[in-house]
Amino acid sequence: MTLDELEDAAARPDPPAYPAISRAERAHGRRLAAIHDMYRAELDGVRDLLVRIRAGTAAPGVLAPAVTGTRLARNMAMFGTACGRDCALLQNHHDIEEQWMFPALSSAGGAALAPVIARLMAEHRLIHALIGDLAAAAGALVAAPDAGAFARCAEGFAALDRAIRSHFGYEERVLEEPLGALRVPI
Repeated sequence: MTLDELEDAAARPDPPAYPAISRAERAHGRRLAAIHDMYRAELDGVRDLLVRIRAGTAAPGVLAPAVTGTRLARNMAMFGTACGRDCALLQNHHDIEEQWMFPALSSAGGAALAPVIARLMAEHRLIHALIGDLAAAAGALVAAPDAGAFARCAEGFAALDRAIRSHFGYEERVLEEPLGALRVPI
């Protein structure tokens, strides 16, 4: 999957409707957005740091530790992706979704949610690759802090930021009602 494919709204399946969902169930489903907000704040911090490096008020060397220090990157480094996972601990966000929340949704929601969950997992794989790409670009910037390395780092961040924000928006929209109506704990 490419970034453009991730953002293709027509390729993103919709969940079934839950017309009898209550306000409390809908509020429960919105809790996922609160979790995502933590990651959005980290992205905002990295974006701000890139602006400061570009302006010359921060050294390029601070970028790699900032990127690798985010929860997103630490979780990926420690626990891997859904494919090729060596560790069974379910500490990172996507692991929790893929190993606990998605199966619970599949069990309670049946085949109607299967295309949505498959799509979300495919988007996770692209995001994990983009996190790795950004970490590598940040490391290269530290090794050779030149304009080209900075540009590659900024491009990598822009792609990751775009993918995550698009993914989170889609995930929040398609899982809000199923999480609440099917009473899947978050």
